[in-house]
Amino acid sequence: MSSRWIRLLAALLAMSTALTGCYNSRELNELAIVSGIGIDLVPGKQEYKVSFQIVNPNSTPTTVSPGSGLPAIIVISATDDTVFGALRKASKRATRQLFFAHAQMVAIGEPLARQGINHVFDIFERSHELRLNSAVLVARDTSAEALLKLLSPIESISTLGIVNKVRNTSNVWGENRTIDVFEIISEIAGVGEITVNGLRIPGDPEEGSKKSSLEQSGFKGGNIMSGLAVLKDGKLIGWMDGSEARGTQWVLNRINETSVNVDVPGSSAKAAVNIFHSRTNVKVKLIEEVPVFHVSIHEEGIVNEAGGFIDFSIKETRDQLEEELKARTIEEVRQAVERAQGMKSDIFNFGNELKRTHPQDWEKVKDRWDSVFAKGKLDLHVESYIRSTGMRTKTYTNPEQ
Repeated sequence: MSSRWIRLLAALLAMSTALTGCYNSRELNELAIVSGIGIDLVPGKQEYKVSFQIVNPNSTPTTVSPGSGLPAIIVISATDDTVFGALRKASKRATRQLFFAHAQMVAIGEPLARQGINHVFDIFERSHELRLNSAVLVARDTSAEALLKLLSPIESISTLGIVNKVRNTSNVWGENRTIDVFEIISEIAGVGEITVNGLRIPGDPEEGSKKSSLEQSGFKGGNIMSGLAVLKDGKLIGWMDGSEARGTQWVLNRINETSVNVDVPGSSAKAAVNIFHSRTNVKVKLIEEVPVFHVSIHEEGIVNEAGGFIDFSIKETRDQLEEELKARTIEEVRQAVERAQGMKSDIFNFGNELKRTHPQDWEKVKDRWDSVFAKGKLDLHVESYIRSTGMRTKTYTNPEQ
């Protein structure tokens, strides 16, 4: 055979290798797309109950309406000693292979969170099937399975609606945070404690899982953001609610935007100030083995509503509103720090800051940081500025009204 034919044959063989298909390809109609994962503790047993919210391929967003046949989601569950075992055991119930590339959320039941979650997320780092950027939350006063079963009147895939809710309220209200699996693992491996969003079901979970609940304007089901779960050594030890939760976010420099109601000078009414910029700096020093937490907050806001007569053209009035805003911020931050100290839980990463800036001091107290943190002193400085009062310098009501 001539060298020309040998070269041609070699070229054809080389091209044939580039035309081979994917050896592990899977057809879409063979997959069950998982949108959310719930992990619960089986009562009375050391087993996991893992639930999967699956997108129903026989339903579309346009069909989830009064009179339609099928909901957009279905939920299947399996129990096992390990999360991975439950994942595989779910094949006994699912007609298709579970596909996790679109999993938006991982929900942890409160009983499991109280027992501890340190080892729950090990599978997420080891398995190529699961996502590290799935949002994590704790199902408060309920099970993760019940949370996944809830239907949503706006989002056909309820887990997508929950993730959007977490992001929206984190951006505009500030009492919670967005946290994913990767951040959970990083914080478990670090120094300090973790705060995780809580979500509860205010109504009847059974009613919220029925399609009939969507066939009315006054939706009776649903879920609501509910505080921050405080996890110490991977175990749920308490909750931060309301002003305590927002104070926590202030210290952690996670306030993007929020609304604060302040007293109107000379009136019983309130004014709503929208904080559109907030910046927090933290320094920690050890003085005679007592930590001092130096927290400085700079915030700027806009008056979006005045509940009584206010003349914003008077500088003293604006100064009084800024002082009220400052006092409210100081109160919420102090409440958060005192609550965390009561739980002996450094959710503010003060220990990490001391370790980073004063490693020699950290070595003195690291073995008993919980008790040392609980005795720490807060040195808080807040600068509050109102940058705008809107279109009017005076409200349209007169002082007599």
